[in-house]
Amino acid sequence: MSDTLPITEARSQFGSLVRRASTRRERITITDHGQPAAVIINAQELADLEDDLAVAKYRAEQAAGTLRTVPNREVRQRLGLTEA
Repeated sequence: MSDTLPITEARSQFGSLVRRASTRRERITITDHGQPAAVIINAQELADLEDDLAVAKYRAEQAAGTLRTVPNREVRQRLGLTEA
């Protein structure tokens, strides 16, 4: 479920809007002069979206042949870790 509110109304209901987003996973769009300005979403939903975006970017680079990887041995050397 989602809701859209003008910034003046959202200001007076901010705590309630945050709780709705947090507990019910609602997306609340806040408008400024009738235009979408911000969205309040659940923190875990944001983390999930960021993870999905990172995976999509990785797969796109992989498909395009532009993916840059660093071998484990080189990472350990850069970090000053020795082989056990």
